[in-house]
Amino acid sequence: MKISSYSVIVIVLAVLVQGCGSLIVGGGSPGGGSYSGSQTSTDAAITSRINTRFVNDSLVRALDIRVSTYRGVVTLYGSVQSAAVAARAVELARTTSGVNRVVSRLSVEP
Repeated sequence: MKISSYSVIVIVLAVLVQGCGSLIVGGGSPGGGSYSGSQTSTDAAITSRINTRFVNDSLVRALDIRVSTYRGVVTLYGSVQSAAVAARAVELARTTSGVNRVVSRLSVEP
């Protein structure tokens, strides 16, 4: 399934805005510890690269998966159509530059 350039922009902006929540509310660190601006930028870039890979993949539906990155650890949330889709999403995330580890919180729709 191909998604228009407009859809990609909307997804990327939504992810970036979502990532700003901890900066506004918690001073930039989800756990209250030190979390530098450069680390925030690095994590946002990783999240963006993963979302772009999801959009361009024929198996993964990018809108079904929320990506969160903290210090290079990526967590995937959402509900997907099959175990194969979940495995593909994890593999795409795992092989993205800058990712240290992937935690899957994906569930398979019945």
